[in-house]
Parts: sequence; C-alpha cells; structure tokens
Amino acid sequence: MQWYQLVIRILFAVIFIAGGIAHFILGRLQPEGYAVFADTALFPWLSELWASFVMPNIGWLTIVLGVFEIGCGIGVLWKRTVTIATLGMIAFLVFITIVGYGFPAAILGEDLLKNRLITILMTGLLLPLLITRREPSPDSRS
Repeated sequence: MQWYQLVIRILFAVIFIAGGIAHFILGRLQPEGYAVFADTALFPWLSELWASFVMPNIGWLTIVLGVFEIGCGIGVLWKRTVTIATLGMIAFLVFITIVGYGFPAAILGEDLLKNRLITILMTGLLLPLLITRREPSPDSRS
C-alpha cells in the first residue's frame, strides 16, 4: 500500500500542478474555451450559473483555480498535508464530474464515457490516500 500511495501521490501531483499551470495559460489565451463546460453540466441551474457568472469572470477564476490545483499538487507531496490535499482533489473531481468536460454526447451512456467516467476513476484512485496507516504506540504493546 505504501508503494501505491507514493506512486499515486506523485502522479496526481504532476496532474494537478500541470493542470494549474494550464489554467493560468488558457485563462489568458483562450478564455472562451471554458464556455463549453456549461453544455454538459448535469443541472440546468449550473449551466445558467456558468454562463452568467463563471464566463464573465473567467479571468480571475482561472487564476484562483490554478492556485488551488497547484496547491493541491504540492500538498499531496508533503506528508503532513496529504489528507487535506487529497480531499481538495476529490472535491475538484466531484465538481468536474457534475459539470463534465464539455464534450457533446447524444445519449446518457456516451455522456458518461466522454464527460464523467475519467473523473470518477481518478477519484477512486485517490481514495486510498485517505487511509492513514498508524503505527501502534509503545504503550499499547504488551
């Protein structure tokens, strides 16, 4: 389990740090590219919120998102902050599962495959990081 956790921590650190950097760049160079996320949101009110609030504020929101992702990526590497960083990553992935990736889909199964499945799988990969292995205290040994 320790090897698994180490590999997952490094993998997700790379994914989230790279994602944060990508949001810094894309938020400046192609902010209109974020509009497609409204098309695959699971709830109509979320699509409306995306169009009315997120898109008009995408410049500063991508900065906040970039800082958040980089913080999670760095946090998952430091043993003291693995749990909080993992929870942050899971919260982000749950949000992306609800919003989707903006890929058009004709039917529910196609939408699941294109817009939701990868984040569900990524969340599953992160869950073992929330299991902390505790060494028995010297007083509990007999």
